[in-house]
Amino acid sequence: MVLLISILDIMKFKSIWVLGSTSETAISICIELANKGCNKFHLISRNYTDNEFLVRSLKKYRSIEITFEEIDLLEKYDEKVLNIKNYDLYLITAGYLGDSNLAYFEEEECTKIINTNFISLIPFIKKIISPERLDRSGALWVFSSVAADSGRPSNFIYGAAKSGLTVFCEGIALKYINSKFKVRVLKAGYIDTKMSRGKTISFLTVKPKVIAKYLLNSANRSGVEYLPGWWRFIMIIVSLLPNKLVSKL
Repeated sequence: MVLLISILDIMKFKSIWVLGSTSETAISICIELANKGCNKFHLISRNYTDNEFLVRSLKKYRSIEITFEEIDLLEKYDEKVLNIKNYDLYLITAGYLGDSNLAYFEEEECTKIINTNFISLIPFIKKIISPERLDRSGALWVFSSVAADSGRPSNFIYGAAKSGLTVFCEGIALKYINSKFKVRVLKAGYIDTKMSRGKTISFLTVKPKVIAKYLLNSANRSGVEYLPGWWRFIMIIVSLLPNKLVSKL
């Protein structure tokens, strides 16, 4: 029965809107969706040419429609980009890890981390969660991070931004919990991407393809969840560590 529900949910996703489409995680999700029959992709990134690999991969499938928008989240953009059309799935993977040590002293870096990971995403999320859209089936998946759980010295500004994003989206998910439209907040652990490569513990790191398959095989979920699920237990352990140990993380 659970398998049947998952299959039905996968089949609903015939179209997808992606903010942060050059993310390796977003690329894996889009390719997996194409495998499942999704045929309409709207890709948003700072430079559409950076989507070349994804476009080549998607064009291997028949009857694929691909559209683009170029948006720099740190610059003023045309308000027309917030006239968001109807899609089955909205995916937000835009983010910037940055350098917390530099950001503590340099306002520009601090602002870039906070805006890219939280503030600049709010207008898009609010437009996606419209009264009309809540009355139809569909989903919004927002990538947050396990860094939102604690203020570790290595990434506390990034974590603060992701914490704000998590709480904001969790509030929306709970506010509209009975809606047909589902909001899913993904507190991701280490994923093997160019943003985190070389900065993570290898045996705790998961490939984007694994993440994509898991998400599409559990597409009916909503609310906040750890990704993969075992990160919940890791973060519980971290929360129990003495401050002196946490300060080394």
